Amino acid sequence: MINKVKVGILGCGYMAQMAHIPCLKSIENVEVVALCDFRKSVTAELCRRWNIPQQTDSVDELLAMDIDAVFVLTPVQWHLNNIEAVLKAGKKVFTEKPAAMSAASARELKKISMANGNGVTVGYMKRHEANIVELKKIQAGSDWGKMLFIRTHSFIGGHWNAAINDLVDVVSSGEAPTFDASPLDPAPAWLKDDRDQTFYSFDNPYYGLLDTGCHSVNLLRHLTGKTPKVQSLRNMSGVKLIDFDFNGTPGGMEFCLNFNMHKWDEVTELYFEKASVKIFTPPPLDMQSSAVVEIYSEDGALHRNIQLEDNRQWAFRLQTEAFIEKVLTGDNSCDLNDAEKDIEIIEKIYKLEKGI
Repeated sequence: MINKVKVGILGCGYMAQMAHIPCLKSIENVEVVALCDFRKSVTAELCRRWNIPQQTDSVDELLAMDIDAVFVLTPVQWHLNNIEAVLKAGKKVFTEKPAAMSAASARELKKISMANGNGVTVGYMKRHEANIVELKKIQAGSDWGKMLFIRTHSFIGGHWNAAINDLVDVVSSGEAPTFDASPLDPAPAWLKDDRDQTFYSFDNPYYGLLDTGCHSVNLLRHLTGKTPKVQSLRNMSGVKLIDFDFNGTPGGMEFCLNFNMHKWDEVTELYFEKASVKIFTPPPLDMQSSAVVEIYSEDGALHRNIQLEDNRQWAFRLQTEAFIEKVLTGDNSCDLNDAEKDIEIIEKIYKLEKGI
């Protein structure tokens, strides 16, 4: 068993700089060996800033290094290509969500993962929120009766990054490669749009729903332990109202991207016969905040109100620690089954909205 995990980072964009590199550098039994990005000036500055010894613009060169694991932090359209390369090189994989641009691509990665004996960990950090973990323990030891309803309300405002840009400069450059769609994930075959730069950007509504909505879908599945059917959808003024059926339990998802409002507004509610739960999740990049969970429950004449307070444990760091522990213990479990189901639901939502 290894006692220190040597990590290479593939993709040095915003999330790498603001979340993953800081988390990895804060963990004692991690050594960040190298950064890989086509923008040489960016990797040079980040290596200097974070005291990282090596940089490269070649994926092959990164994978030939003495590393145990790779963080795939490139845009989602590169995940299929990048994760396949890392798996075939025999390295452990952590990838930012979503794992791929289609359920078909997730299934393809799953086959490669099984053939090479290495799992893929997908970065759904909300599952690692300390108070959500504690909620699951409390629920398992309680008799709350049947779940009656679950709902998530996610209005993603401009404060999703906790205004961290005002405090930390993002390292960027004017370097841009010539656009070439051939190495990119082809996305669902039923999407008939041209595979151009607009298709692989937030100007494509499918891309935006997949990239951001997958968190809401994954959290609902995690809390219920069920994969829902998409029953109906309305889209008015940019607000998606989605009805789910979790094997007989109704559910809902209220989703909106509204970057004109400088507020993060996300709450998930669960209702049982003898209890109710509200989960307030913080802006993802607020390093000083964690989810707050309010629990009301009944046991005969005894009624309880419990609040799991903000404990200042950042979900991104807890997620990173959990992945490093998997590598240290040789845990090859894989998140691609979950990823496939999440993306299937996103595809169904989009197809229903567009009448496909």
